[in-house]
Amino acid sequence: MPRYYFDLIDGKTVPDVAGQLLRDTGVAIRVADKLARDIYKIRPELRDKDYAISVRDEAGDEVHRADVAASDAMHERD
Repeated sequence: MPRYYFDLIDGKTVPDVAGQLLRDTGVAIRVADKLARDIYKIRPELRDKDYAISVRDEAGDEVHRADVAASDAMHERD
């Protein structure tokens, strides 16, 4: 299984050094989107900031970015 890394972006990058072994990129995208929604719910002071979760694959390439502020539209789905 490939390893994906979930970095917190807030003007600078707070890297995920451990990552997670996941089945594929689709699963990694869903994990990042859920994490962004959770941050939106739990940390309301971050909603108007430029916070995001960047997903990197094993090669270090960004494969997805989930913006915390954009989670507002997805918030109602949970």
